[in-house]
Amino acid sequence: MDDLEREIARRLEAVAGSRYEEDKDALRRWRNRFVKWIVAAVAAVGAAALVFYTLESHRLPPTLPKPKDSPVTVTIVPAKPP
Repeated sequence: MDDLEREIARRLEAVAGSRYEEDKDALRRWRNRFVKWIVAAVAAVGAAALVFYTLESHRLPPTLPKPKDSPVTVTIVPAKPP
């Protein structure tokens, strides 16, 4: 039975490696999770800032005020005789 367990452990180590072993130290687990959350939060804030900057940089300039109405002079020229 011991050989069977050793063989299973050897095959599991060959396939999964040691990266799936859970840390036994609670502080280390908490620190790893905390670091992942901080990195995710920083990435989210960076993405939001990038979107905000892109939208603001492509904003149209403010419209100019409407020019003051002034009378227009029209000169009517008679048509040439045929």
